[in-house]
Amino acid sequence: MQKLPALNRMFITSAWLQSIIYGVNCVLFGVCIYASFFRKRKTHWIIPLSCIYHFAIATVHNIISLVYALQGLTNPAVISVPDGSTLYFARVTALSITMLGLYLFNILVLDLLLIWRLYMVWDRNLILPIIMLILEAGHFSTAITAWAIVIRFSDITPKSVTVLKACFTFNLVITICITFGIAYRLWRAGKDTFGMTGYNAYKPAIHTIIQCGGIYTASIVVVYALVFSKSSAAVMAEIVGIQFATLTPLLLIANLSLGATHGQRNETPDIAEPTFAHPVQANISEEIHIHPDDAMDPLPTRSNQSFPIYGDTVKKDIS
Repeated sequence: MQKLPALNRMFITSAWLQSIIYGVNCVLFGVCIYASFFRKRKTHWIIPLSCIYHFAIATVHNIISLVYALQGLTNPAVISVPDGSTLYFARVTALSITMLGLYLFNILVLDLLLIWRLYMVWDRNLILPIIMLILEAGHFSTAITAWAIVIRFSDITPKSVTVLKACFTFNLVITICITFGIAYRLWRAGKDTFGMTGYNAYKPAIHTIIQCGGIYTASIVVVYALVFSKSSAAVMAEIVGIQFATLTPLLLIANLSLGATHGQRNETPDIAEPTFAHPVQANISEEIHIHPDDAMDPLPTRSNQSFPIYGDTVKKDIS
């Protein structure tokens, strides 16, 4: 008789990892709310709304995971059967379908947030966002199709796995393209202003974008590898994956809103005048247009002066 995979132990491990990452998300959510509502800097309404949405999804998913664990590990009707917990976690239930649905919609909103950021960083150029939206439509349609197949047959069939592979491929391509699209645009902006500032003012923001994109991409690759290898652990992968999908936007917004990246916040140019403000704080919390002509303040001062940030569209009075 073929030995059943230890799905009960896999679930406990996944739930433990989920709880750790959820704790980090709680801290990041508090930082994002502080940066959005309790600082003088102007914040686009999409930023706090996305933070609340992602954190709410992660919280609901965490609660359902607890109910799922209690049902599979403590219910007498389940544990009284030999390998009952393993058989329970191997079945498609209402709770597992709900958790998978939360994961899909969390990723959808994350991708839309990143596409919006790509649109703003590229000075409202519609070409790249439209291409990303087309890819996102393919990603979401394949995800919903796979979800519907699982619900219809109450099992993970070979057809659902095939559709799921296409879904992960779309997701991976979108994430990599958006990450490097934003990073490249910021690199070009920093290069254009290097002669005026004496340093790449966008370098910390580029590091943050690549780091956050790398974290999320790594989580996708792990799930992708488990699905392709037909590992039993793929069933539990979304339990941890949804927390990484929440961690990514919260970490991105927290870092760029507070400008606390790589200890370079206080980096100063080699020349004494003119003075330039560090632009990282505006990259995610404000609408950005990149116009090199607006990078220099013709009348800079050292005190009580709100310096114009490179690409910042917020109007400032010059005294």
